[in-house]
Amino acid sequence: MDILIHTLSGTTTAAFISTMSSFSKKGKFALILLGAFAGAFPDIDAISLWSKFDQTIGSWLHLSHTGSQIYFGKFWYSHHGYFHSILAAAIFSLGLVSLYKLLFKKEIWSTYFHSRECMFILAISFFSYLSHLIGDLPTPGAVWGGIRLFFPFEIYVGGYGTTWWWNNYDVFLTLLTTTSALSLFILLEDKFIKSDLIKAAAFMYIMGISLSTYYVTNHSISFAYVGNTSRYAYYERISYADQSGRLGKSVFRLMYKVDKMLPFYF
Repeated sequence: MDILIHTLSGTTTAAFISTMSSFSKKGKFALILLGAFAGAFPDIDAISLWSKFDQTIGSWLHLSHTGSQIYFGKFWYSHHGYFHSILAAAIFSLGLVSLYKLLFKKEIWSTYFHSRECMFILAISFFSYLSHLIGDLPTPGAVWGGIRLFFPFEIYVGGYGTTWWWNNYDVFLTLLTTTSALSLFILLEDKFIKSDLIKAAAFMYIMGISLSTYYVTNHSISFAYVGNTSRYAYYERISYADQSGRLGKSVFRLMYKVDKMLPFYF
């Protein structure tokens, strides 16, 4: 999946969980931003494809492989490696709540870690991060054969190829709508009974995730391939055709135009 969908999967997850918290409205929207960061973070391992990687980070760390070799390899720090694991999600989440404690909280560590505030920050960080990993499972296996979900074990899972790498505009619009609706619930939470707010948020979240799941698991062909493929352009055309059929030509053309204006894959 592309970085925008990963970010939105994080905001959708964070927005839902935050409706159950006792944070202020401002605090809940801060949690949504946290979800966006956590949802996008696992792709930090793609930094090895940065055009200046070899002359900077690679040189500083005296790496014996080029950035491209690292990205498409199976080192622990390669793409779909450690940063795409449950262990990384846990360490990332613990690191964030610890940093938050150091910067903003003065109580002792044991009291802080047992607080509901800490639990919600931890949950949003972890599950928003995890949403990224789940979103990568349906994409093609390619040179990795999936993601190293259970690091440090050298087992790669996923790579099902039920959807293409990007131009999943249907999923993007679904998650954007779901995040927007959940954010609106938060803005209007004073008009809800708390239990009704949680029920409405749960319904919206389940509908958004269910529809997204349907979209990524129902395409006109299988995109599954291992290693490299000579059918890349063909897969791309079919993915666009599926999007056009689902969204209608007008919406598809708009999304395609926006896509081509962005400096990254979407």
